Parts: sequence; C-alpha cells; structure tokens
Amino acid sequence: MLLTLPTFAPEVPAIIEFAPAGERHLRLVLAMSQMGMIADDDLAGLRRTRMSASAIRVLIEKGWQRAVGDDYEFRLISAYARLILPNTSGDEEFTSADKEPLVGVAINADRPEWITVGRAFESIENESPGLGRTALGYLDQVLVRFGCPHTPSGIYEMAQNIYWMGEDNEDLVIEEMGDEDADVPRRDVLFDGVPEWAFNGYAPELPRVEPDDFAAHAERLSDRPVGRLMSALLKLHQINSIQGVFLDTPEEENEYGEASYPNEPPVVIEWDEDGQFNQIIDDHHRYEDERGEYPPWVGCVMFRPDVAGIQESLPRIRHTGQVLRALDEALIAAKELHDELRNTRP
Repeated sequence: MLLTLPTFAPEVPAIIEFAPAGERHLRLVLAMSQMGMIADDDLAGLRRTRMSASAIRVLIEKGWQRAVGDDYEFRLISAYARLILPNTSGDEEFTSADKEPLVGVAINADRPEWITVGRAFESIENESPGLGRTALGYLDQVLVRFGCPHTPSGIYEMAQNIYWMGEDNEDLVIEEMGDEDADVPRRDVLFDGVPEWAFNGYAPELPRVEPDDFAAHAERLSDRPVGRLMSALLKLHQINSIQGVFLDTPEEENEYGEASYPNEPPVVIEWDEDGQFNQIIDDHHRYEDERGEYPPWVGCVMFRPDVAGIQESLPRIRHTGQVLRALDEALIAAKELHDELRNTRP
C-alpha cells in the first residue's frame, strides 16, 4: 500500500511504502535522526522522494547497532537483544496507558554452551576461605535474571525442589517413605567431587568475603594465575551493583496462579566433569515445562518512539549490555583458567 504525504520537511519523503513498517517505525527513525543516531553515510543511495519499508528498517538497525552493538557482542553466553516494533497500534502490551505506541528492547537467551570451571574457582578459594564461594555468587547474581542459575548452587536448588521437598538432602524423603533403599537421588552422588562451598549457597556456617575485601584480594592476586579471573569478577560485581538500571525482569503468573519466571540459561556451568548435572537439569526443565508458559523475555524496557523515550531508555539498554558483556568476559576467564589448570595438574 502506498501512502502519499504532504512534504512537511526535507527529512520526510513524499511517498512511503507502508508494509509491514508502520507508525512506530516512522516515529523511531525520525527521533533517531534528530539524535544523530543515523549517519550521513546511512542515507547514501536513498531516494529523497521515496523510501521503502525495508530501507526504514535498515536505517533503524544501523543506528541501534552503532549505539549499543559493542555492548552486546558476546563470545560465550547465548544472550541477545531484540528491538521490537509491533506493526499495529492494537498491541496493548506495546501501548501506554494513554494509547501511545511504544517500542521495546528485550533480552533473551538461546541454546547455552556448557563449560566446566571447578579448578579455576578452587584456585581462588585456596587463596582465602570464602573467596571462591563469593566469586561464584557474583555469577549467580547476574544469571538469576535468566531463571534458576545453571551453576552448582542453582543446580543444587533444583535438586532440593525436585527431589527433596526443599530440604538440604534426601534424608526427610527417605524417612517419610520408610525405605532406606528408596529410589531417591542422593546428594553425595549428584554432587560427587563438588565441594560444599561451591554449591550450598545458603549455608551460614560457610564463609564469604565482603566486597571491599574481595577487591583487595583481586589487587593482591593481580600477578597470579587467578588474577585475570579475579579482575573480571570484580568488574562484573561492580557493574551489576548499580541498582535500578538493568532491564525489567518479568514476574508473571502461569495458569495455576503461580509465579512464572524466565527459564532461559545463557550458559551451563559444571564443576569438573562434562554432563555431571545432566539428570538434575533434565528433570528441572521437564518440571518447568509442566508448570506452563514462560514470560516472553528475560528483561525488557518499553519506550515511546521519540527523542525523550530513547534518551530515557538508552542508558538502561547500554548498562544491561555492559553487565552481560562483563559476565561473558568473566566466564571466558574462568573456563580458560580451568582448562589451563586441568592440563598442567593431574
């Protein structure tokens, strides 16, 4: 369908193809132009009197890629960002209370990579009691936004909920069944070879390290083999500690009225053996699938397709990307240190 417009300004073409681009696309590309997000080179080759929907989308994509693309380049985690521009004004989820059209940036994760990191964090814990446990906690604090973290502590929580009625181990379940030989997964078997400090995140008797002390340790260990990983974890914690700017995590209810959270792990972290947590993870995902649908995204910010809307939302979008990129860097450092230590130690 072609829509003929009067010429209000040189930036507005005389004829715009309207399919499937819509009002939001036009408002957004105009606002981006006003903010300088669209460069002169992006306009090279475009006709002044006619602009196709695909050309509009290319302009939007180039502008956003230039503004936030570097923050969303990951080498290991499967997280990614989507710019959402619904085609119709009837989509209430992308309409304000005043019926203004909104656009959004949403975070999701795809099929995760599986990595082992045990020797890396054991080397940190060996430097000072509680240091490795605290370091793992810094990963969990970010990964929890994607659902239950697929880390030793998160996988332990999965086992507690699925097998042991929320208890620390199988004892109560076996006692209620009245059968010592009952077919109940045993904690010692599931977490064989994993130190308790690495998976039991809520045990008060196990030590942790305060943030200031962690920073001091990171400086002290900067020239040691663990130095790069410690520095990456400190950076991750510092960026993630800025409150109120990460994209909103949805909290929806499933068909049973229960809270429904995302279940999109961007990485699976094992300890020192490939596939050691397979049973727990498989049972967890089966359980989650039976509970109903997941929220449509891990985090999302919606804003008006105008200059003010972009200016208000862009810092949050950038910050979220910076947190995820710091997570990516920390995980790469952990994986590489683990692999190095495994190759040099029996």
